[in-house]
Amino acid sequence: MSQFFIFAIILLFPFIAHSATYKPTLNILAPIGVMSPKIISQFEEDNQCNVRIEFVGSRYEYESRLRAGLRNYDLVISDERILQRLFLQRQLRSLNEDATFSANVTGKYPLQVKSRLNSDGRSYFTFLADPMGIAYIKKNFISKQTQPSWDWIISPDEIPYWRQRIYVSNFPKHQLLLALLATGKEITTASWFIPEPTLKWLQNLKLQSANIEYPLELAFLGNKIEAAVIFRSDYLRLKKVVPDLKFVVPTKVTYYDRIGIAIVSDTVQEALAQNFIKFLNIKKDSLIVNENYLSYNVLNYEGSATKNWVPYDDDIPIPRRIENILNDFYKK
Repeated sequence: MSQFFIFAIILLFPFIAHSATYKPTLNILAPIGVMSPKIISQFEEDNQCNVRIEFVGSRYEYESRLRAGLRNYDLVISDERILQRLFLQRQLRSLNEDATFSANVTGKYPLQVKSRLNSDGRSYFTFLADPMGIAYIKKNFISKQTQPSWDWIISPDEIPYWRQRIYVSNFPKHQLLLALLATGKEITTASWFIPEPTLKWLQNLKLQSANIEYPLELAFLGNKIEAAVIFRSDYLRLKKVVPDLKFVVPTKVTYYDRIGIAIVSDTVQEALAQNFIKFLNIKKDSLIVNENYLSYNVLNYEGSATKNWVPYDDDIPIPRRIENILNDFYKK
């Protein structure tokens, strides 16, 4: 009988050893530079688990990943526009109270204001900001202005090297949003015309813009463009390839993206995922790595007051009359 028990223990030993060393794995889809390895290691140690992060090089690479589905991930970190879309498609789980313990503390810093789709902080947890600005080749930059503004990109007399060598989004709606921002105008669902100063600014922008259909790195290196309107995270990625690149945020106003994290609806590690978001909530002030993004606890950045920053949104409703004006404008 004793020999039987010894034999049984020998057979079961590999399974016992495996169960004793098993650690659950948390799979995350995230942009490069969101958090430091030190933060990840601390969470792994505290929760006896493994964290596997699949990094995305730029915001444009997200589309192909999302089309392939999120079944291989437990958490997704992205800009707020993608998180909102996933939330509306019911691909995200709600966060529990333990993970969003500070969700009701708002108003202390301007960038902490939540969107309508996430007013209670349950849809996703936002913890970083990514401002829009102008990236440009330093050696070809000449300006008499001391304060950077959006007018830099439509001023051939001020900056002659930039004429027809500025890149902005190729979508007319995006260009209209930038023109509205630059001219301090606003369009609502009740609007039926584009303000004259905004239209004039758009006309000047059209003269300055260069149409390119390949990566910005190649456009800068090939001298096809001298400047580009991009988010700061994209600039830091470009700077690794284009060393003579500089980035400024206009002093009066700019758009900014909120960067957040959400739980994928198909996750099999919900408890661990909720703990990870709670951990980020506690550690959010020490997440920045390589200064890719900004903490919400920022009141001024390079002379630009964050209280004047506007959340960026691709889906701002534009009345049909204004869409027709835009279409006619771009046909000319």
